[in-house]
Amino acid sequence: MRNTLLLPALLASISQLALSTPLFSPSLGNRQQPQQAGLNFTDYLYVYFTGERLPQGEQVYAAVSSNNSPKSWTTLNQGQPILTSSLGTGGIRDPSLIISPDRSKFYMIATDLKVYGLGWNNGTCYTCNGSKSIIVWESSDLVSWTGPFSRRVSPPEAGMTWAPDAIWDFEREKYMAYWTSKIDGNLVIFRAFTEDFVSFTPAEKYVTYGMDATIVYDEDTKRYYWISKNGPDELIQQRVSTTGVNGPWTLVSERIGLGEMPAGEGPLIFRDNLDRGKWHLWIDDYMRGDGGYLPFETTDLAKGEWALSKDVKLPKNARHGYVVPM
Repeated sequence: MRNTLLLPALLASISQLALSTPLFSPSLGNRQQPQQAGLNFTDYLYVYFTGERLPQGEQVYAAVSSNNSPKSWTTLNQGQPILTSSLGTGGIRDPSLIISPDRSKFYMIATDLKVYGLGWNNGTCYTCNGSKSIIVWESSDLVSWTGPFSRRVSPPEAGMTWAPDAIWDFEREKYMAYWTSKIDGNLVIFRAFTEDFVSFTPAEKYVTYGMDATIVYDEDTKRYYWISKNGPDELIQQRVSTTGVNGPWTLVSERIGLGEMPAGEGPLIFRDNLDRGKWHLWIDDYMRGDGGYLPFETTDLAKGEWALSKDVKLPKNARHGYVVPM
């Protein structure tokens, strides 16, 4: 199934930008490591969903930054979904945009869940007896997408599969996909490995650090940082690994967002394109109103001390998603 998006010229320019800057240095061969190329990126792409209060809210939306600033955004496709799925439950949430090491492939992976029209308080425990699959699209240019496809990744005993993400594992030379589930009522982060998001190794228990996890690699320090909803006060926790994606993951900070929101989930993290010492962390303020991200930033990722960003205008109703440089 081929889904060609008839978007404005703005999206065509995204394709050109995305393909023009390799994410990794090709000169390093199979043991390639990310290059020091943050300043080459000229903007950001943000993919997200808009919530269960809207008929089409549980589909994939997108926006591009203005003037290489994460404080101002222009929505694509006139604010309508750029990708839709009728597979499984008929809705998607928590989209993640995964980029291949040579930047020749893009994968959109998302939670298979639709709450619109049903609500959260209808007697159904979605996380106890939900979809065991993720929804996947594939593209070579961010304009034309193949999919959606439903890929079952969780074991039979898992309650549901949500908040999928993935990172390139340099040791295995495969993507490590990971997601949240429940076993006997307890939160578990599972993982599996894949080369193409078509076939996956059998799922294995990874860690038990809450839910909605995302991992970012800091090429300057060769450290991996783990961000998830975990710990006290229903807020966000940060951990670090100096030895790769297998951990161990040492606690850096927790209660991130305290005083700014009653609770948080769905964190995303990305490096600033213009100031390599700055990092951005967005947290979904889901308890108030229609939800939506509150943006935080730091100039010392190792300490995990985050301050609320100022003068940021995000797309309306934008919820759990992903930001990538381009």
